[in-house]
Amino acid sequence: MKTLLKISPTGPAFVLVAALAASPGLSAMAAMAAVEGRVTDSDGRAIEHARVETSDGAAVGYSDSSGGFRLAGVEPPVELLVTHPRFRPLTLTVAAGADAGPLAVVLEAKQEIYEQISVSATRGETNYAPVSVSSQVVDPAQAPALRTLTELVAEVPAVAENGQGGIFQTYSVRGVSRQRVLTLVAGMRIVSERRAGVSASFVDPRLMRSVDVLKGPSSTYYGSGALGGVVQLFPREFDGPAVEIGYDGQGDAANVALGLGGEDWSFGLARRRAGDPETPAGERLNSGFTQTSATFARSWQGGGTSYQLIGLASLGEDIGKANTDFPERSTVYPDERHLLLRLAADTPSGQRFEAWLHPNRLETRVTEEGAVSLVENEAFDFGANWLGHHRAGESLTFRYGVDYFARRSVTADETKSEGGVPASAQRTLDDGEEDELGLYGALEWSWQRLVVLAGGRAALQRQQNGDLPSRDDEAFTAFAGLVLPFGGGFELVGNLGTGLRFPSLSERFFTGTTGRGFVEGNPALEPESSLNADVGLRWYGDKLFLAGYLFRNDIDDYIERIETEPGRLTFENLTAGQIEGLEIEGFWQVEPSWSLAFGGALMEGESDTGEPLADVPSDRFFIAPGGEVGPWRWRARWEHRDAKNDPGSGEKAIGSAELVSVGLTYEVRPGLELSLSGRNLLDEEYFNSADRRVPLSPGRSFGLSLDWRP
Repeated sequence: MKTLLKISPTGPAFVLVAALAASPGLSAMAAMAAVEGRVTDSDGRAIEHARVETSDGAAVGYSDSSGGFRLAGVEPPVELLVTHPRFRPLTLTVAAGADAGPLAVVLEAKQEIYEQISVSATRGETNYAPVSVSSQVVDPAQAPALRTLTELVAEVPAVAENGQGGIFQTYSVRGVSRQRVLTLVAGMRIVSERRAGVSASFVDPRLMRSVDVLKGPSSTYYGSGALGGVVQLFPREFDGPAVEIGYDGQGDAANVALGLGGEDWSFGLARRRAGDPETPAGERLNSGFTQTSATFARSWQGGGTSYQLIGLASLGEDIGKANTDFPERSTVYPDERHLLLRLAADTPSGQRFEAWLHPNRLETRVTEEGAVSLVENEAFDFGANWLGHHRAGESLTFRYGVDYFARRSVTADETKSEGGVPASAQRTLDDGEEDELGLYGALEWSWQRLVVLAGGRAALQRQQNGDLPSRDDEAFTAFAGLVLPFGGGFELVGNLGTGLRFPSLSERFFTGTTGRGFVEGNPALEPESSLNADVGLRWYGDKLFLAGYLFRNDIDDYIERIETEPGRLTFENLTAGQIEGLEIEGFWQVEPSWSLAFGGALMEGESDTGEPLADVPSDRFFIAPGGEVGPWRWRARWEHRDAKNDPGSGEKAIGSAELVSVGLTYEVRPGLELSLSGRNLLDEEYFNSADRRVPLSPGRSFGLSLDWRP
């Protein structure tokens, strides 16, 4: 039986549920001389760093990552004050004689968006992200049109498209791109033999539950490759039948997704295809594709341990690469295959273990003047993670772990033919191998209102290719951050961290034909490193959220792709450089029925010699209103992109652009929705990156989708 507590509000409007769970009795509580409990939001998600104090200030504690707190030396009757910048404060009274046991305290967010902000998708899922850094969760369901992963994350402030066009286009985070942004699928590291970088575009957007974008160097928590940040997506888990179909006029694109699920299992299947879209001037873009993907999830309990199995499979066919070489030089990926399996176990003591595997295959076909080069890449990737945590007293929490990432049977076979007659064959990645081992630890210390975070990682990597000598590298990264709430809904954050990226097998050992030209690897490449600092101010009001961050990233041994002669490229540790910028974001709940999101970023980067760094996007700002009226929901977005007149290596100057998109959804009946969407409504001619070979983006398009969830 639960006993309801007496509750006194400290604000004019809030919803609070606080209860005492069943317990042995008051005498046990007195013997322990402590009050403990758990703080969650209205959906049962843990609220971290909530301040819990007695009304006289004699005892103060903070909730940990599971929402738990404990005030030693305190016993009923006592009045407690629970505060958090993102949630409405509350006062509760624990009466003398009430049943002892953990308090179940539920806080109401000042506005709905704070619940999403407060619980990052990474927390409680895989690895750990410090709360002091800038991060955002993207919900693919809010984009009714057919979208790629890159288009989704590019709506986040300080994130932009990078490289050439098409479904394989990559992204930059705070001006850092390609292999320097780590991409994860439910904790599984995604690695590609494409020198342009990694994109988890093989996952259909309709099968994504959420995408978590973490900005700034995160190598201490995630390992090599997280100099600029982390983009992690989580597969969708269906809780019942669902059918979604959609169509977009640009490229005659269509998709269908089916889902089934129950309390402890889920299955999803999706297929999408697209022809070649056109620019506003009617030029054809080589970016058509066909893709089939599926997800599976199963969870169960055994001996007090929670288990989860996640599977994802994808088959892509005839994926076009949109660039200015087309049609004289055409690049197509005839076959792309992925299979991901992950088993995770959470023990009652809070330990977490994960093991996963990822066999993958990619074919690249380049056609030029009757000559055809076909490169077949295969690899078997796998890894394991172990994470534990320990709480020392009421204000100190330790996290520690070991992770292992490996690649085996990494091959690259290239065959060339002219007029249909075989001309040559070579293997440059010859049963390549890679092993990376990381040991890391982090702590959180709460004192008064201040939360301090610090951590470090030691990383070792070994690479081997064919009969060539193996290459061994080691590195150490560290991180420190702080969060300081100082009343009135304000919160000061600061971070200082080092980043790490080991060169990839392809950068060191691959030599052959690519979509950009002939590339020759460089076995002498050294690891990249970075030092990043940022400071931010956040304000959580009842109807308005504002955040701004100043950041600087100093990168050393920057690996640049350089042209040794026309059409021939290689990699070198060419330079060191700095990227500086300002990032802003905000959300205004104007009325219960409509809201306004806004944000943008200003940044610039240059080498130590004063030359512009590549991959730094133009300055941009957006406004995105949305609302709901009866059965109608609507969302619009206007984005201004400045011209970029200081291109870096491999880039070109591009003009400014005004981009407008709209989405409108009508609830035909409960469980059945019809959506209409429009993108680039001004039919703007623009380049979505400054890459020298990026073509103009597609012109105006309209889409229609139907979603059914009984």
